[in-house]
Amino acid sequence: MRILFRIWRTAKIAVPGFALVILLGPATLFAGETDFQTAHDNAYPHYREAVFYTRTGNTPVAALALDEFVVKWSALVEAHGDNPPGEYAGGAAWESTLGDILTRAEEGLEALDMDDPEAAREAIGPIRAILGDLRRRNNVATWSDRVDALSTAMDLLARYRKEVRSLEDDAAVAMVREQAALVQALFEKCQADAAPDIAADPEFIRLIDGAAESMGRLLEALETKDPRLLRIG
Repeated sequence: MRILFRIWRTAKIAVPGFALVILLGPATLFAGETDFQTAHDNAYPHYREAVFYTRTGNTPVAALALDEFVVKWSALVEAHGDNPPGEYAGGAAWESTLGDILTRAEEGLEALDMDDPEAAREAIGPIRAILGDLRRRNNVATWSDRVDALSTAMDLLARYRKEVRSLEDDAAVAMVREQAALVQALFEKCQADAAPDIAADPEFIRLIDGAAESMGRLLEALETKDPRLLRIG
């Protein structure tokens, strides 16, 4: 599987000067490979690319990416809209969910044709959450879900860190320490669950190792109450 690296998240964590970039390729399905998942994995990177370029304002490239997503998702709906794979069989709103995603993508493409990336982003932005809800309803987990959880946990950690005005504030420090431990565990889970080609990629290894070092320095700062290791305020 060719890794289609995309900037998924840039999150400043507590150690000054450190920024982690999570790079994603197609999702890895733990419930077993299916024709549907293959079709999904072929389409979804184009969606991520379209979202990225609507954010940067590069409308022509966003339109090319979203058009490719529409083509591939249309084929997916035709093949699987009334024939859900085993892990989704019996789930609620399968066909309508796939159709909703296609409708949103088509609306986004129309907005891009009118040079309105903001309207396009509003149309296609919820697609990631819609797919996540579909998987959760059917107890299907992907690596993308793991990284989403990590991203959310890191956002919360950054917010908690800003609330630490003093390392003598035991309650605030304890809150940050608990969240940092969760983030560290999620990093380890993402590393353990990564597809072999991603796990072996030197850039991915470098980012994971850097994150582990950064989290270690944060936990050390909280333990030793060394303000030099933690930016306060």
